[in-house]
Amino acid sequence: MNLTSKAGLGMVRMRARMPVWLLAGFLASAWTALGVNAQAPSGSPAAAEEYRIGPGDVLAISVTDAPEFSEKSRVSDTGVIQITGVNDPLKAEGLTPIGLSQSIRKALIDAKQLRDPKVNVFIDEYHGRTITILGAVVKPSVYSLNRRTTVLEALSLAGGALPNSGNTVTVVRGEASAEATGTRVGSVEIIDVGRLTRGEDLASNIQVQNGDVLNVSPAQVVYVVGAVSKPGGFVLANPSEGVSVVQALALAEGFKPLAATHRGLIIRQSTSQQGRREIPVDVESLLSGAQADLVLAPNDILYIPESGTKKTLKVLGDVAMATVNGIAIYGIGYKIGNSHF
Repeated sequence: MNLTSKAGLGMVRMRARMPVWLLAGFLASAWTALGVNAQAPSGSPAAAEEYRIGPGDVLAISVTDAPEFSEKSRVSDTGVIQITGVNDPLKAEGLTPIGLSQSIRKALIDAKQLRDPKVNVFIDEYHGRTITILGAVVKPSVYSLNRRTTVLEALSLAGGALPNSGNTVTVVRGEASAEATGTRVGSVEIIDVGRLTRGEDLASNIQVQNGDVLNVSPAQVVYVVGAVSKPGGFVLANPSEGVSVVQALALAEGFKPLAATHRGLIIRQSTSQQGRREIPVDVESLLSGAQADLVLAPNDILYIPESGTKKTLKVLGDVAMATVNGIAIYGIGYKIGNSHF
């Protein structure tokens, strides 16, 4: 079995254990390691795009046959560098490495330091173009861009999604993106990563640019705690449709023998000064069809007390809130949109 076949077999085995949008970033890295350009075919505009130097970049300048002029130089905040043998600083920001090498060559000739220098410029450290990745990712931070980078590739830089990540990524446009797309700085684009990775919206895998901020949403969860067989948090498979009380109880695998099914309680977070609401719910009536089923909102807590519990709604709510801390979250790690792995 050759290297490519072994790599393909390994990818198939890993697919069952990886969220699909994280898998996309993994595949791009794997194809690159095998010598395949995952971004664009040779000769395309994306492949031909060259990095443009920015403030903070560290440059390695090499002058053939004149090692005394070879050095490392950091681009200043104003976008210039100072080189040996030339009095005035040289503009570096916005130039490609080839463009800057030509500027340095001319400067050395004009300064009567060398007659016909051969200058090469390499990027030793990339700091000039950065994006910020926040939210439910493994390593939220500021990351340098050293090539054309899409949303999925950017997320892989941050180590991929946390187990509690949702399906959406919000991209807040920086100045470079705003200029490229004809939008204003700070404009927002929301990307449904589930649709993207299912091939339903490939155009949303946009290029990120200097100054962009990406925020990965947390998963939307409802909690069922108290006298139920499987207390925990349950990811909403389709947040737009929600989940009902009866459906949530089915996810929790029903009641324990001592459950007080007539005295259920929904704890709902509120933006008002009250902070939260305690909503009594007669689960027995819902199950029998005597009352219409209720739809739970994201982050709702459905609490089923035990029989004989004599407490106020507020106290029951406090107990439910305390119970939620540290409980297991189910349905995470294999859910993308309506796909399950």
